[in-house]
Amino acid sequence: MMTDNDKLMAEQEKPLYIVTGSTDSMGSVISRKLAEQGKAVLLASRDIAKAENYATQLRKVTRNKDISCLQLDLNSFELVNDFVKRLRELNRPVAALINNAGLLPRRSEISPDGFEHAVQVNYLSTVLLSMKVYPLIVEGGSIILSTSVSRRFVTLPYEFPAVSHFTPWGAYAQSKLALTLFSIYMSSTMKTRRVAVNCVNPGLLKSGAIAMSRWMDRVPDYLSRNIPSPESGVVPTLRALESKETGYLFSGTDKQVKTSTMLKNREMFIRVCNDTMRIIKEHLDS
Repeated sequence: MMTDNDKLMAEQEKPLYIVTGSTDSMGSVISRKLAEQGKAVLLASRDIAKAENYATQLRKVTRNKDISCLQLDLNSFELVNDFVKRLRELNRPVAALINNAGLLPRRSEISPDGFEHAVQVNYLSTVLLSMKVYPLIVEGGSIILSTSVSRRFVTLPYEFPAVSHFTPWGAYAQSKLALTLFSIYMSSTMKTRRVAVNCVNPGLLKSGAIAMSRWMDRVPDYLSRNIPSPESGVVPTLRALESKETGYLFSGTDKQVKTSTMLKNREMFIRVCNDTMRIIKEHLDS
């Protein structure tokens, strides 16, 4: 018979499923689904009080006690490094990093590192987080990157990740396009340890981590009623977590395509990857 100490040690060896943006509509559903499956879930959230309240709720509803929280703010590289430092101190393996957090800005705002807020949160900090958590992920684990169909309607300017002509949707879409393209690089370099890197497209949802409320206010009722709920939006994420494939974009209930097929401009791809690595290199080494 296992003692309480044996049970505690067994729980500490259970790999973590880290969900960023874990208290928003879609992030909260992903966290709940994983908790219901008995996974060890780490709620990574900027609002730590909200995360702790949700963790308490999940433990009660799912009867899964292995729900923990860590504050994560993607507004700067320094804050990402602080999160990873505290994550390492937990001394637990990681099964998956689910990058669900995202931002659709309402106005131009520059991050402490000198980039548009949306580009910092959705792209640069997400890339840094993924690459720093990667060594902690067990063989056969996953990194999930949340993208958007809006990426199909933009191109990356030569100066990216700088943004010269700001529009809320433009900055958001460019950040998601860059993340999708960089996932190709990540999937090729991380497969040596058999860590899968996949993108998911949750589609347009009624609500989410991005601040869409003003836009949604202008959508007629008869149209907004047909916009899917977060419950359906998490399907691609759950499919990606179950898959053994790497380098794919998952959407809907049965669609998946190789991210490499979206590579239309190889020169731009190489430049973006090189510029991104140059920007985050010093923070990777810290």
